[in-house]
Amino acid sequence: MGSELKYFAVLAITVAALLHSTAAIETHVVGDEFGWIVPPGGHYAYEAWASGHKFSVGDILEFNFTTGDQDVAMVTKEAFDSCNSTSPIELKTTGPANFTLDTIGSYYFIGTMDKHCELGQKLAINVTAHSGSPTPSPSPKPSPTPRGPVTYVVGDHFGWIVPPGGELAYSAWAYGKTFYVGDTLEFNFTTGDQDVAMVTKQAYESCNFNKSQITILTTGPAYIKLNLTGEYYFIGTMDKHCELGQKLAINVTTNPGGPSASPTPAPAPARTGPVTYIVGDQLGWFVPGQYDYSAWANGKTFIVGDTLVFNFINGTQDVAVVTKAVFDNCTTNSTLAVFKNSPVNIILNTTGEHYFTSTYDRHCELGQKLAINVTAKSTGTATSPSSSTTPSSYAPSAHSPAASGPYNSAAPSTINGSGYFFTFLLIGLAFFH
Repeated sequence: MGSELKYFAVLAITVAALLHSTAAIETHVVGDEFGWIVPPGGHYAYEAWASGHKFSVGDILEFNFTTGDQDVAMVTKEAFDSCNSTSPIELKTTGPANFTLDTIGSYYFIGTMDKHCELGQKLAINVTAHSGSPTPSPSPKPSPTPRGPVTYVVGDHFGWIVPPGGELAYSAWAYGKTFYVGDTLEFNFTTGDQDVAMVTKQAYESCNFNKSQITILTTGPAYIKLNLTGEYYFIGTMDKHCELGQKLAINVTTNPGGPSASPTPAPAPARTGPVTYIVGDQLGWFVPGQYDYSAWANGKTFIVGDTLVFNFINGTQDVAVVTKAVFDNCTTNSTLAVFKNSPVNIILNTTGEHYFTSTYDRHCELGQKLAINVTAKSTGTATSPSSSTTPSSYAPSAHSPAASGPYNSAAPSTINGSGYFFTFLLIGLAFFH
């Protein structure tokens, strides 16, 4: 009886171990739909792919490629670093090629065809025990380094295009970069062939959006200054461009050397005259998604005589001057004035609270609303609006805006808007074989 119990105990442990091992096995398709190619943007593409996966003993790597165009070799670290394919551990020339990860440790793979490894067709991964075993904690990341504002050209010299292989290309471009508040993105594209829009996370993931509720930049290059911390999402809105991978997601953090990190920030210079504020700065006036116009107004001092400039694309937005009740409730049937032609220049002629919304359907509910308080004179702590020295992708008309009410008619402004939006560029096709 004792021997039978011992037998069944051993059998139960063995079966449990087999079931656990089977459940832990996962097949990783290298590069996902991107596959195994000479990647746009160099080796960062496969680094970015590997950073989103956990590899365990028993898992399988699947390399998808066209037989005759590519191959894959498992090599030593030294061969990986030097792109030396003369003595591979294992070489496979028929796609798809599978490698089973049967031990813990580092694995290295390269393409051995002419210059493929040097051009970025290489993958390094680390394999750990199955998920049921403890794994060592990752080394802590070094603290970010303070620096001045940076302009990032999205995709570098390849620009903003529909990338080969899908969205991995732009993920690879963003991989390893640190985006701080105050940085600028530059999107380079041919006007008429591409466009760029900042959207919500949901629109980014689904490529499902309403063009009437987003601001689309159609003239390249397009610039955007990153004014707030948080996640930013960008897509191309032309037919199937988003679905084909023309999309970029980044996270913006506070510069450790910026004003917010300084314990004793220097006071702003005293006013010398009226200030013109560009509402939203480079973002302009649009349905903001995660952007918040109260955040834009925070810290600014508005004084009688100052001017607000609302930049938007005609026919997609407008700006209405409203009461507090209308502002709070987002009703559109009662306004003090409505302006439909961009740029809209509103001189702040009176003290007190001023409220602005859009009358387009649900734009106010979606965040296109601004409340400010206007004082009689400077207290010496006014904050000048931020400005950009980069060229604008938006060219406002020179005429004064037409209004449906008298709010701005007494003193029409001749100040033109300074422009709009975004910045981005990409990686691409030159090394694509």
